[in-house]
Amino acid sequence: MKKISLRELTDFPIEYYTGEPHLEITGNFECIVDGLKSIEEYSSDKIRLSTGKRSVTFHGENLHINSLTPQGAIVQGFIMSMEFSDAD
Repeated sequence: MKKISLRELTDFPIEYYTGEPHLEITGNFECIVDGLKSIEEYSSDKIRLSTGKRSVTFHGENLHINSLTPQGAIVQGFIMSMEFSDAD
């Protein structure tokens, strides 16, 4: 029986299956963050999220978290920039 790799079965990135954080940006107004560990900072112009070994900071206007689950969050608002850093 031939062994089939995960990449052959799906078009999804392998990160979905390895437990690594995954970010998906849809325009300037929404970013889906999978692999969320905690919210480190929250205001209407800056949201910083921990994804374990790294943090991602969103800068913009009218920022808010629209949906929050144990697995991830959806950041919405006018996202002007994103910054990645090592977790504190």
